[in-house]
Amino acid sequence: MHITCLVKRWKHHTTSGGYDRLATVLGATIVKRSEPSGLAWKVGRKVFNNTIGGKSYLLDYRFEDWLAEQQVLVSSFVRSPDAVHVLYGDEQLDLLLRYRSALRCPLIATFHLPAARVSSRFEEIQSAELRRLDAAIVLAKSEASEFQRWLGKEKVVYIPHGIDTAQFVPASQRSRSEKLRVLSVGDHQRDWELMHRVIDVVNRNRLKITFDVVTKPEFFAYFTGCQNVVLHSGIPEVKLIELYQSSDALFIPVKHATASNSVLEALACGLPVISTRVGGMPDYVTDECGWLTPPAQMEPVVYLLEQMCAHREIAYVRQEHARAQALKFDWQRIAEQVTAVYRAINNGRPPLMATTGSPPSAHVCAERLDHG
Repeated sequence: MHITCLVKRWKHHTTSGGYDRLATVLGATIVKRSEPSGLAWKVGRKVFNNTIGGKSYLLDYRFEDWLAEQQVLVSSFVRSPDAVHVLYGDEQLDLLLRYRSALRCPLIATFHLPAARVSSRFEEIQSAELRRLDAAIVLAKSEASEFQRWLGKEKVVYIPHGIDTAQFVPASQRSRSEKLRVLSVGDHQRDWELMHRVIDVVNRNRLKITFDVVTKPEFFAYFTGCQNVVLHSGIPEVKLIELYQSSDALFIPVKHATASNSVLEALACGLPVISTRVGGMPDYVTDECGWLTPPAQMEPVVYLLEQMCAHREIAYVRQEHARAQALKFDWQRIAEQVTAVYRAINNGRPPLMATTGSPPSAHVCAERLDHG
């Protein structure tokens, strides 16, 4: 099959992380946002920002995204692929919906944000346009019902986010320090206030815990006054993997979530996860590989950390399960499910018939898509 993927990369993604890895594993033709410079581009951006870019429903949709969509339309007219897959439907999809009739193949989009973030757009502004999609992929089971209401049940499928399990691996021999090492990575939808409160109580109770926090410098202020905290930013992927491998648990309390690169990277490195029971977290973190606590509640987290300090095996026994859980989301397995969706659509079957909505099957897809 000849597949074209419209992709996007975020600066906070690791070299081997991000949803755009799906396009590479599929062997698809990749069209991505570029950011050139020069007077012509500056004029084009200004005109775009004063017209199309002023639409409030477009989240982080830029002139370069508009150009990328145009490129997909033009290239598809010259040689129509078997499907076009927009990997970030929330933030790089507009032109293809509005000019859907010019695209002579199925159009699929993956949605990463919680449905509440895009509800006004798809219920009021672009409800008719959204129904022009042939399939919508959601990354959390909790998001399926809203998209099914907008598009129809048979067009919406849950396929998990993937992870490179060859790059993110456990240490060959994990060292055990006297202090419990707790790691936090990322910033999206994080409950910073809860994290600060937990750290304060841990220090007040004199628990032997060190916190490593990897995030953007603009979020460092949330840890002002916190003791036993080491802040990191802009570290290379190899250093991040070392932190995953040498820590005892990943702690990322969230206010909402669908899928999380940080969670998948940690699990792949054999690191148990402490997070919040909201959104898609239960799809990725089970009782065998981590702990999910109620939203905004400090006491269960502090109690868990106290138990982990007193009984280190609580974390150790989950390390093997963490790695096993991550293997269910290996990119090759995710690509198998996505390929099944493409084939179902091209064979005139509803996308929902291509997948059960559960993590992919145990065998690895032998067939890679031919983009030539």
